[in-house]
Amino acid sequence: MTLQHGCRSEYGPLELRIQAGESENGFQVYVEDPRVDPRVVYEQVVRSTLESAKEYVALRAHEYLTSYAEAVRHQADWRCS
Repeated sequence: MTLQHGCRSEYGPLELRIQAGESENGFQVYVEDPRVDPRVVYEQVVRSTLESAKEYVALRAHEYLTSYAEAVRHQADWRCS
C-alpha cells in the first residue's frame, strides 16, 4: 500500500496517527490524548513496514495508558489513505 495522506485509529480514549516520512519505509507516528494539553503525548520517526509501524504505535499507546493505570488492551481499527 502506498501511503499518501496517512492512517488514523482510535485506541480507547487515545487517537493514533501515522504519516509517511521523507525516506522510504519511514513513518512519523503519533499518540494523541485529547484529554490533555498538548494533545501529542508521543511522537517518533520509525523505519519499518506500515504494518510494523501500526503495531509499534499501538504498543506505545498501550504503554501510555498503562502508566496511568488504564491498562485495558484496546483494538486499533486503522483507516488509511
